[in-house]
Amino acid sequence: MHRDLGIRIDVIYKDVHLLEVRISASNGAFGGAADVYLELDHLAQTAGRLEGFPRNSSDVREATFGSFGPESLPGRRVNLRFYCADKSGHAYVDSMIESDYNAVGKIQCVTLSLPIEAAAVDRFVEDIAQMGAKHAGTAFLKACEAFGNVI
Repeated sequence: MHRDLGIRIDVIYKDVHLLEVRISASNGAFGGAADVYLELDHLAQTAGRLEGFPRNSSDVREATFGSFGPESLPGRRVNLRFYCADKSGHAYVDSMIESDYNAVGKIQCVTLSLPIEAAAVDRFVEDIAQMGAKHAGTAFLKACEAFGNVI
């Protein structure tokens, strides 16, 4: 497996009111990235929402950066949906990424799925919490191959 297969969040800009983060994801076959503006407490809230995943085989968690839907501003949105695919607790994250409009007025988008392990989610959540406290840094959720192909 390539070491960069997974989901990465980087703080790329901060001021006294907001953060801009770049969220990228790749499963080897598909990949995408979007730069999203967040309120300063958004990363800390996201870490709290994802902490302890998965508690059981029916646990589902979501983290949204930006907003989706016809009433929202166009582009720059990311949704991460964490879930278990079976009663054995094999965990996955589905990532939906929309960029801003490109030069010809189209939004680029990608949806991909990654197998993940609980220990990797714990590290990812710790990194997000630190990013939220420092308003700087990087968090990386590494995909795993333990129970299926990444691509």
